[in-house]
Amino acid sequence: MEPSRIISYLKDNYPITPEQLDNIQAVLTAHLYFFGDHFKYPLEVPSERIKNTHRKYLRYLFILYKIYQNKKTPAGKKIILSSSYFSVNDELKYLGFQVYCPCWEMTKDRDVLTSLNIFLSSERIAERFNDLDFNELLSPAFIEEISAFEEKLRLFYHDKKISSVFVPADVPFFSNLSIKVCRELNIPSFIFLHGLPQDMPNSRYTRSDYLIVWGEKIKENYIKDGMNPDKIFVSGHPSYKDFRIRELKFELDDIIVLTKSVSGSDFGDRANSILYLYSIEKVLKKIGVMSATLRPHPGENAKWYMKFVNKNFYRIDNNRSAKSIRKASLIIGPTSSVLLESIYNGINYLVYEPIVKGLDFTGCRLFSPFDGSDTRVPVAKNEDDLEFTIRNKIKIDPSFFTEYSKIPFDLSFVKKLI
Repeated sequence: MEPSRIISYLKDNYPITPEQLDNIQAVLTAHLYFFGDHFKYPLEVPSERIKNTHRKYLRYLFILYKIYQNKKTPAGKKIILSSSYFSVNDELKYLGFQVYCPCWEMTKDRDVLTSLNIFLSSERIAERFNDLDFNELLSPAFIEEISAFEEKLRLFYHDKKISSVFVPADVPFFSNLSIKVCRELNIPSFIFLHGLPQDMPNSRYTRSDYLIVWGEKIKENYIKDGMNPDKIFVSGHPSYKDFRIRELKFELDDIIVLTKSVSGSDFGDRANSILYLYSIEKVLKKIGVMSATLRPHPGENAKWYMKFVNKNFYRIDNNRSAKSIRKASLIIGPTSSVLLESIYNGINYLVYEPIVKGLDFTGCRLFSPFDGSDTRVPVAKNEDDLEFTIRNKIKIDPSFFTEYSKIPFDLSFVKKLI
C-alpha cells in the first residue's frame, strides 16, 4: 500500500467522521513522516516549550497577564483573531480593527486574546499531539477531547464577538478547527498566503471563506486549478513598499544555493535534497566556480546537510535572509518565495527545477513562474539547461514582479467582507 493512500483508508475504515479526520490530518501525517535529523525540529525531539518547564511556567504567567490586560476589549471595534505572518496584523489595525493573535500562536510582541480555559486546553492538546501514538490519536477518547475543545472554542468566539479569523494555512490543527468553528458561527475566515505556492491540489485552501494572495498571477493559478475566483483576493506583500525595474546582478563570486527541501508529508525523498546540491556543484565546477554558500530552508537542519555535501565547496549561511540576499551575486534555487525577495533587491534568481516524469524532485507539479511557462523567468530543468543559463548569464526579466506581488500592499477590501 502506498503511504499517500492512508488517509483515504482511514476515512473508509475507521469510526471517525470525515470532518474529524480532516481536523487531525496534519497531526497524523506528521506522525508518519515528520521524522529525521534533516528537520530542525522533528517530531521525535520535544519542542522547547514542552520540555522546558521553566519556559512553560513563564508562558503561563504571560498568558495570565494578557487575560487580565484584555479583560475588557475596546468597544466599537470589530475583533479579528489573526495568526498571519509578516506585518498583516499591523495593516488590519490601521484599517480600524482590534487585532489579537490566538494563544497557540502567541509571541511577546503581539496582543493575545484568550481565556485560561482555552489556553490550558490548547496546551494540553498540543502536548498530546506529541505524546500520543498514532492509535491513541485516532481513539474515541481523544476524538472526544478534541470535540470538547471545539465546543469551548465555539463559545469563546461567540462570547468575545470575534468578527473574523486570519490564518496562514488551513491544514494545521488549530487553524483548521478555527475555520470550522467560524463556519458554524457565520464568521468570515481568511487565509493570508504566506509564500508562493509549491503545489495546488484542488482540496487545498478551500476550507476558508476567502484566500488572500500576493499577486494577480497567483490568483490566476488557483483559478486554473479549479478554485472559485470570487473567494480569492489580491493584496500584495507588506514587505514590498515599492518596486523599480533595474538591471539584475548576475556574477559568480558570491553565489547562494537554496536547498530543495522535502516536507514532513507523504511525498519527498530526502535523498533528492542531497542530489539537488550535488547536481548544482557539478555544474558550477564545470564553469570554474569552486565554492558557494548553502542556505537551507528555515525548517531544515543545516548540520544534516553538511554530513553529505562537499565541505570544501559548500559553506553554510548563518546570516539573516535579508542580509544574505543583499550581498549575494546570484541565487540558485527551486520554487521559493525568495525569488521575489531576490528580484526586489536587484539580484538575479536562477530557477533550477530538475524534472522527472513531468514532476519536480518531490513529486509535485510546478506552477508559474517556476514551470517555464512565463518566458520572463527562465527555468533550468536539467544540468545542461543550468550550465547554459549560467554561462550565458540569462537573466530574469524583472517586469514580472508586480504580477506576482501587487504594489502597494492593500487590505482595504477586507472592510467590505467583515
